[in-house]
Amino acid sequence: MPELLTQNYREQLATWIGKTCHFRLLYKISRDGCSAQTFHQKCDGQGPTVTVLYNTNNTIYGGYLSQSWNSNGGYINDPYACLFRLQYNGSSNPLKFQITKTANAGYGDSNNGPTFGGGHDLKTFTGTIIKSGNVFSLNGYVQNIGNSYNLNGQNANSVTNNNMKVTDLEVYLVQDGPGPRNLDKPWRDDSEWTSEKAQELKENLIDYKPVTEAKTTAANILLIGQIGAGKSSFFNSVNSIFRGKITSKACSGSFEHSVTTCYRQYTVKDFSSGKFLNFRLCDTRGFEEELALDAEEISFALDGHVPDRYQFNPMVPFTTDTPGFVRVPKLRDKIHCVAFVVDGSTVDVLSDKTRKQLKDLQIRMNHKNVPQVVLLTKLDKICPEVEEDVTNTFSSSSISHAVEKVAEMMGLPRAHVLPVKNYESERKLKNGVDILLMEALQRCLDFADDFIDEQLDSLALEEKTIKDRD
Repeated sequence: MPELLTQNYREQLATWIGKTCHFRLLYKISRDGCSAQTFHQKCDGQGPTVTVLYNTNNTIYGGYLSQSWNSNGGYINDPYACLFRLQYNGSSNPLKFQITKTANAGYGDSNNGPTFGGGHDLKTFTGTIIKSGNVFSLNGYVQNIGNSYNLNGQNANSVTNNNMKVTDLEVYLVQDGPGPRNLDKPWRDDSEWTSEKAQELKENLIDYKPVTEAKTTAANILLIGQIGAGKSSFFNSVNSIFRGKITSKACSGSFEHSVTTCYRQYTVKDFSSGKFLNFRLCDTRGFEEELALDAEEISFALDGHVPDRYQFNPMVPFTTDTPGFVRVPKLRDKIHCVAFVVDGSTVDVLSDKTRKQLKDLQIRMNHKNVPQVVLLTKLDKICPEVEEDVTNTFSSSSISHAVEKVAEMMGLPRAHVLPVKNYESERKLKNGVDILLMEALQRCLDFADDFIDEQLDSLALEEKTIKDRD
């Protein structure tokens, strides 16, 4: 099970702690169970620790003790302790809250989980908490936060949302010095990371054509995903490869609501040859927890009824009476492969509602036999070694764990989960990034060809049945 604390947040915590250090996971409630007894068995007497909570508002907060946890039933004196907020409502927003009453920095009791402050400022849980769906409803509290720590004008709501419903809680041991590299033997056939390999993939994609019998000029790949997962960024990244420089044709970014407002069938042009490539990346509105994609609307898109540049309107669903409705779609109008775009760093905090949305969409796709893959994005947030060098992707145990988690969640084979790194902050193209993107795109086209072949077989069988009947 992957560790949720990203490299950026580890570096932030190390800065606050004030020394070069790394973090080793001691306790994780989604893995070890939410039990005070288990917490103390794994964490008592270990040394300095960081406790991190991940709540259902996508807020990340917790506390640091430089002293060991214990089960003595008393307060822990620590002049270096602090509480913190790393993320608020999904946005990075780190704040540190220093201890003011050092004698009450922590509280060690065999019946309690991690507890900070007198009164207490942050009490995580008592006894044992049973998981419900994807959530642990902790029975602790935060209403006294600020008793023993200086909140600098913040309050329980602005630090924690007053929300003790968490998808996970982790306790990390703080160890001196830089951490070990998170690399192992390759868990998937490792790519060649050479310029020759990148050029070979590029030429294959330029030469790609759907099967001739289909009379289909381009394979259609539908991109579906949460806001901020990287749907539009995936198109921009692929487009950048064939343009030879970083581009941003499709509007992308991390916003509260989807920046994709219309259904687009994006084409890609190879600017070295002036040739348009024989696939289209079809972008949809990113779905939100409180504003689900209309499953019927997606069904219409799969069947080829939705025209390019159709403007999404959550208040007015797409119907057979909508202007532009394609009444008799051909095979060339249909979606030939669906690519779910999933942020690998948030897999463990996806809500039950979001998971249900994904399953509802998959049911429709399975009924239509449309092949599905997952583009696993944000690799740099999952593993620091991949952030440093993307060619470490298939040697990273953290990436491997994320692939397994997503495959299990989506009910797909692991080989259908394709790690990719979109261009986001880069100013120049990189071979390793290009190779991951193009290999994933090639897999999508392979699945699209399988679907087109199946459709041709079905049409041939229908025609034969009609002919035999006549």
